[in-house]
Amino acid sequence: MFTKIRSILTLVVIFFHKVYDNLYRVIAGLPTLKRSQITADLFLGSQYNLVGLRKLKALGVTAIINMRIHSVYSEAQYEGFSYLHLPTEDNTPPDLEVLMRGADFADKQVKKGGKVYIHCRQGLGRGPTMAIAYLIKTGLTFEDAFALVKKVRTFINPRKGQRERLKEFEQYLLKSKKP
Repeated sequence: MFTKIRSILTLVVIFFHKVYDNLYRVIAGLPTLKRSQITADLFLGSQYNLVGLRKLKALGVTAIINMRIHSVYSEAQYEGFSYLHLPTEDNTPPDLEVLMRGADFADKQVKKGGKVYIHCRQGLGRGPTMAIAYLIKTGLTFEDAFALVKKVRTFINPRKGQRERLKEFEQYLLKSKKP
């Protein structure tokens, strides 16, 4: 019961962040990238190019989580970004440890005032899986986190194994909070 209430309250906060973000975009006229803004502090998308990287920086993104097998750009090109590479085979679920590393990294970045961009190749499976893991860590249930990401980025398609691993992750976090 407490988990569901906390999840609903988190969704309300995220809703107000989104309203603020949408107003800001209308007023500032920022360009649209091949990415989706899930919350005020969380972006999800596909592999960016160097122009996209500069635009992300202009949007205030301070950290990047790359779920692709290969790190596409040299470390020098990430100058100014905190960067976490979590190589994950396409269409496969990340290990629980990988989900925890990514969710912890995103949480720390956001708590210190940063914004996080999570990506895989197309932003359909691995990237959304990590974004959902982060949202679960913030207190959302799997169902609410999945629904939020799907509402914003309607074409996501985490595979069955990825969804099952996220449910395991949710249970793992719930058990670790019990005294």
